Amino acid sequence: MRKQKAYIVEDELNNRDMLINLIQENFSNSIEIVGTSESNKEAAHFLASNQVDMLFLDIEVSDGIIFELLNEIEYIKYKLIFITGYSQHAIKAIKYAAVDYLLKPVDNNEFIAAVNKVLIDRIQKNPILEDLIKRKQFNFDDYILVNSEEFEEKIFIVDVIYIESDGFGTKVFHKDQITNSSKPIGIFEDILPEILFFRCHKSLIISRNYIKQVDKGRNLSLTLRNEMEIQVSVRKKDEFLDWFKLF
Repeated sequence: MRKQKAYIVEDELNNRDMLINLIQENFSNSIEIVGTSESNKEAAHFLASNQVDMLFLDIEVSDGIIFELLNEIEYIKYKLIFITGYSQHAIKAIKYAAVDYLLKPVDNNEFIAAVNKVLIDRIQKNPILEDLIKRKQFNFDDYILVNSEEFEEKIFIVDVIYIESDGFGTKVFHKDQITNSSKPIGIFEDILPEILFFRCHKSLIISRNYIKQVDKGRNLSLTLRNEMEIQVSVRKKDEFLDWFKLF
């Protein structure tokens, strides 16, 4: 039986070396590591021209979040194991048919169990992951922590009006204040509860609580309570209307 070809996307050298060692120590007869990278761009280039069976993925990599890569590739043909320090991304990971979702620091036994699921081709739901997903969907925290290079601020979710990408990071507009964050907008999309927030285009996430009016014309537009007008991207129009009716 041929070895499974594995590829690692992890931007921290120590974590990358740790994964390589775990695989070589426990699965040298069944898995071949065919490459590693620290960015979405580098991984996409490699996967376009090489055969790979399984991917070990960090969530935050050097050029963004890993879901940007998965949206570019035919991810369904790979077995995906997420290894990250961020539990809040579990909901989105399961949408990409993740085999497992391991939190750092990695427990060796959990890692071995996750990889064995791939090798014996018996992909079963992880009860711990399923429980986490349910809790994150329906019993979310009432605040977010916004990190910048200088400080960390606790902002209540009910106060968030919208979040805007500025090319360097994000601006969180809440009540009458603006808080700058060094994190990309995709991180907030994953953290914030889907029931309350919608990403209407690549640079803006809005809160349902602050939508005043929806114009369902040819070009879908919104008016917020502060009279700010927003255009929903064409490709997101139907998704927004379904979201707005659903909750």
